[in-house]
This record gives sequence, structure tokens and C-alpha cells, in this order.
Amino acid sequence: MNCERFRADRLAGIIGDEDRKHLDECPACRGRVPGLDSGRTALGDPAAWEEPPPELGARVTALVTALPRSPRPWWRRGLLGPISAAAVAIVILGLVVTMRSPAPDWEVAIPGTDLAPVAAGTIEGWNTDTGTRMVMQIDGLDPAPDGFVYELWLSTDTLHVSAGTFIAAERVELTTGVSRADFPRLWVTLEPVDDNESPSGHTVLDTDPH
Repeated sequence: MNCERFRADRLAGIIGDEDRKHLDECPACRGRVPGLDSGRTALGDPAAWEEPPPELGARVTALVTALPRSPRPWWRRGLLGPISAAAVAIVILGLVVTMRSPAPDWEVAIPGTDLAPVAAGTIEGWNTDTGTRMVMQIDGLDPAPDGFVYELWLSTDTLHVSAGTFIAAERVELTTGVSRADFPRLWVTLEPVDDNESPSGHTVLDTDPH
């Protein structure tokens, strides 16, 4: 059971033993349960499946074009109702694409450290001919401040290999030219944007906290 399968099951109203076990072990998915349950309720509403009128696209374009410049998001001006069916369709399409993706070769939880105590998530990995592809899902970690980035590392006791940098951490896909079997520890640091290529030591997430 991985995070994507759990979330698909939850949206479908499936709560089996594997789902309960995954929920007990995964803080990231526990944090998403309210949103998933709300999504399931929305999907169960017959109105969400009504076919939108053919002129919907033209109406939305006209309304958006007519809006004055304003810091308020345009969706607060009455457009949410007419486009709800289209939004649900996008969610369903994304779910179908997700379910067709190959299952990861491994998955690991990555909790926050004292520098990010409310952060937690998971990393899924796919072994490739050239290394490892990883998808990281993180909750509770603020975007990196100006002048800084987050960096994911794979490590042994003494060797550290960077898998790349990112700013916002809700969902990040990264690749590296090494295998996790050779570099088992995964950890994330907050790094200043400079020419120093070594880890800063400001660790915010770590599969091997110590």
C-alpha cells in the first residue's frame, strides 16, 4: 500500500485493513484525510456529474475578461458553481493517470526534525537504468525563504549525493544517478544559494533522525 493507492481508495470509500495500516504509519496521509473525505462527498453529489452546457467555455471567458483587476481571486466572484463539474472532471482525470502509473519499487516515511517539527511526508522511489526517480510528498513544510532552497540528499555514513533542490515541498519529483540501495539515508536540508556544494547541516527532514 502506497500513498497514491491509499488516497484513491479513500476517495472511492474503500477502507480496508491495508488502508488502516497505512494510515497508522503515514502522517502525510493522515493530514489529507479531511480533504479526501470532502472530495468523496463532492463526487457523490449528482449535480457534479451534470454535463455543462455547450456555451460554458464562452461564458467563463467572457466573465473573466470582464473582471476588473483586483487582488481577490476571480473564483470568488460567482464562477465556482458553473465550473464545478469541469473541476471534478479534472480531479477524476488526474486520479486515472495516477492509478495507471507503475507502482514504486520502494516507499519510506520521512519525518520532520526539530527545525521543522510539524513537517512529515513520504518518498516513493523507482529504480531506473540510470539511477533513481523519486516523488516526495511533504506536508507542514513552509516554502524556502528568499535566498534559500531545500535540497534532498542520499547518503551513506560518509558520502552524500544531492538529488536536487526545490522551493515548495508539497509534491516534488527528483532524479539522481545513484541507487538508494547504496545510499540508504534520505534527508532534506535548508541551503543558502551559494557556491558551497556540501550539506549545510540545517536538516529539516530525515529518514534516519539522530
